[in-house]
Amino acid sequence: MNILITGASRGIGLATAKRLAAKGHCVGLFDIDTQELAHAIKQKAFKKANKNQRVITGDLDVTNTDSWDNAIEHMINNFGGIDVLINNAGVLVSGVLPTTDLDKQLSLIDINCKGVLIGCHKVVPYLKESANGKIINLSSASAIYGQPEVAPYSASKFFVRGLTEALNIEYAPLGIKVIDVMPLWVKSNMTKDIEVTSIDRLGINLTVDDVAKKLCKLSCHNNQKITRTHYPIGLPAKILQSTSQVTPDVVIRFINKKIGAK
Repeated sequence: MNILITGASRGIGLATAKRLAAKGHCVGLFDIDTQELAHAIKQKAFKKANKNQRVITGDLDVTNTDSWDNAIEHMINNFGGIDVLINNAGVLVSGVLPTTDLDKQLSLIDINCKGVLIGCHKVVPYLKESANGKIINLSSASAIYGQPEVAPYSASKFFVRGLTEALNIEYAPLGIKVIDVMPLWVKSNMTKDIEVTSIDRLGINLTVDDVAKKLCKLSCHNNQKITRTHYPIGLPAKILQSTSQVTPDVVIRFINKKIGAK
């Protein structure tokens, strides 16, 4: 399979690329940080893929439509098609909203929302030519109920969740699956220095490899075997997701207040 991964220079994106390359797939690693990408693919995990010309890298600013066109063209020129898009690129800004940098929050919305939307729009002509064309979006457990101290990030993941649900229906006649994964906090560069009450209380119990394992499995699945739209990762996320399906909002709000509010 030919798989395009955004935000692939580190963290979940890089860990996923390693797993997919090890399984023999053709993987395109794209990121705005091309210097870090160049360093990343020199790692031992990509040795065989590099030798067999099954891995490429490229510059991709997910908020820029021309940049997406270039990335897609790079995939087509090297691999002849695209079977899977993993919309992984994202950023996080923590803090009570009025005390955080507004420009950083607006940039977060651009990357986390606009970037995912453009990708979902641009790849359709290529995915519909694939027998198992699919889009896997990186959502979050914070899209189950809005989270304090990361409000814009949480809202951006609600956007991803809603877009995923709508396109899961809209793209079905084209034979394209659109799904998302919903991890809770993941130990990565993105969460390294943030201060959030829910982390203090729950800890960070997932690694990038935990998420990468699920992304790899979903990428390789036959579309007919994918019966759900959302895939929570980790026990707390699974409990929150299941509870939200049957519990009144007032109860979910109470639980989230206990977890995330000071």
